[in-house]
Amino acid sequence: MNLISTLIIWSWLLGFSLIVPTTLPAGATQKIIIEHRKNNIRSPLIAFKEFNLLSEASKNSSILTKVRAGTPIQVMKVWYSSDSEQWLLVNILSQNYYQLFYKRGWVHIGIS
Repeated sequence: MNLISTLIIWSWLLGFSLIVPTTLPAGATQKIIIEHRKNNIRSPLIAFKEFNLLSEASKNSSILTKVRAGTPIQVMKVWYSSDSEQWLLVNILSQNYYQLFYKRGWVHIGIS
């Protein structure tokens, strides 16, 4: 009798473990990962035209470098000034001779 009750319990547990996962929504974790990527500010962008990378978020600041079109840009921060102008703190991959390094600076987007 003990063998039969053990067999019934194990078959019930096996059946339960096979049926329960089919009632869960499929791909729930994948949807969460995609939504998180969609709202991620750090995803790389590509520059469409040339612009100047500035040392600070001011129109009178010094120019660090000129960024060419097609350069990958990583947005670090979005900042709105007191006069409704939008600035981006960006990180770009810069090349000086045979060395690659990252430069961080500000880009003026315009009035929001």
